[in-house]
Amino acid sequence: MEKKKEKLYDKLNQYANTDAYPFHMPGHKRRVDVMPVWNPYAMDITEIDGFDDLHDAQGILKDLMEEIAAFRGAEQSFLLINGTTAGLLTAISACVKHGDEILVARNCHKAVYHGIFINELHPYYSYPQISDKMWINCGIICENIEKMLIKHPQIRLVVVTSPTYEGVVSDINAIAKVVHAHGIPLLVDQAHGAHFGIQKDSPKSALQQGADLVVESVHKTLPAFTQTALLHVQGKLVDRKKLKQYFDIYQTSSPSYIMMSGIAWCMDYCRKEKEGTFLQYERQLCELRKQLERLPMILLYDGAKESKEAAVFDYDKGKIVFGVKDNLFSGAELYAYLREVHHLELEMASMSYVIAMTSVMDTAEGFQRLYQALEDVNEKAQERAKDVLYQRKTCIAQPPRTENEFVYSPYEVEQKEGTQISFAQSKGKVAKEYIYLYPPGIPLVVPGEKITTELISYVEECSRQGLSVKGIVEDTFLIVKD
Repeated sequence: MEKKKEKLYDKLNQYANTDAYPFHMPGHKRRVDVMPVWNPYAMDITEIDGFDDLHDAQGILKDLMEEIAAFRGAEQSFLLINGTTAGLLTAISACVKHGDEILVARNCHKAVYHGIFINELHPYYSYPQISDKMWINCGIICENIEKMLIKHPQIRLVVVTSPTYEGVVSDINAIAKVVHAHGIPLLVDQAHGAHFGIQKDSPKSALQQGADLVVESVHKTLPAFTQTALLHVQGKLVDRKKLKQYFDIYQTSSPSYIMMSGIAWCMDYCRKEKEGTFLQYERQLCELRKQLERLPMILLYDGAKESKEAAVFDYDKGKIVFGVKDNLFSGAELYAYLREVHHLELEMASMSYVIAMTSVMDTAEGFQRLYQALEDVNEKAQERAKDVLYQRKTCIAQPPRTENEFVYSPYEVEQKEGTQISFAQSKGKVAKEYIYLYPPGIPLVVPGEKITTELISYVEECSRQGLSVKGIVEDTFLIVKD
């Protein structure tokens, strides 16, 4: 007899009734005791009279976007129902012409690379600094941006991710001044920093730091539905008509009123609770980090303690990034242990660390469960340190520190014939596909770049560790045919 297939809605309802605690996005953390009690089917409408049209906002949606712009410090804000991805594609397309040159931080999300491909752009990269502590992507050095702009004066847009997935903030103010001195706009992917400028203890937002375009995922760190985001613009370097033109192209023609209402409620909540729940959250977060720092086997990342060379201008303490001393638990093992034993769902696992995402919706009970779970991990790690099997320090492969050799732009690669070969034998070949760990979706190799021995070793180790490697199919990889 054929096995009955699970239904998604049944599985979600069953999961909602478990004791699994979400240390991952979305930022509402499924807090039904706080979130508004709505019947989504009763509220789900189209553009009927009196409810405005997002693509030609003249009434209630226009008012909403103006309120958000005033709250976030932008000259103009756009509701995004297709996520930050739609905002990044909109912003890139509005600032360039087909075939232009663009400078992007190499640790940008794959959506930025899709924007490069769609517009047939020639990309240049500024690589982030790498932490010596956990091999985390750190900040972008302003001087490197300036050198690239001087070397390539035809660059028409600069794109930087700040904060990073791990919470590292670059010196956006300094970068903006350099970029503006060359007469071009700065786009900041602030997907993980929608709470910046709201929490007193959080870093300043990229808008406050002088960025021209800022895209932020409301759902990542604030109480809002998955897929909701905002695009902000200020200054005179961005053509507003082109921005609206591409907004209409990349945004769905049937935007969900449920999602737009969720953004509206979220912004109202943030305004109301700025001096209340947000301050309570900051105090609880500070206490949790103090407790975790006292566990000797737990390595808690703190960007404030990085060296100057790491270019960490600021750090989001809401990202609980941690590993275990001497890699007595690998990132994948730590992720699985916390999930299976303590029913804590973390955001992601890397080679040597994991990320627990927190938000203003986290509870004292949730923080206590995380601390108790890491007390357990701390004890297990101490036991392993005494065990003969674990006495020798585990060797974990480091991410490649050399810059990938650029041969073709992603669009040029698309026009070339490809062939599938063994990934282990791909050294020196030109990639025709992306390779990235998901999450977070930052490419390790971009189509048009050469494969190196270091990259092969690192990717193979990631696979052995059980991390999710995308782009390699049954140990084969698509390359440009010689």
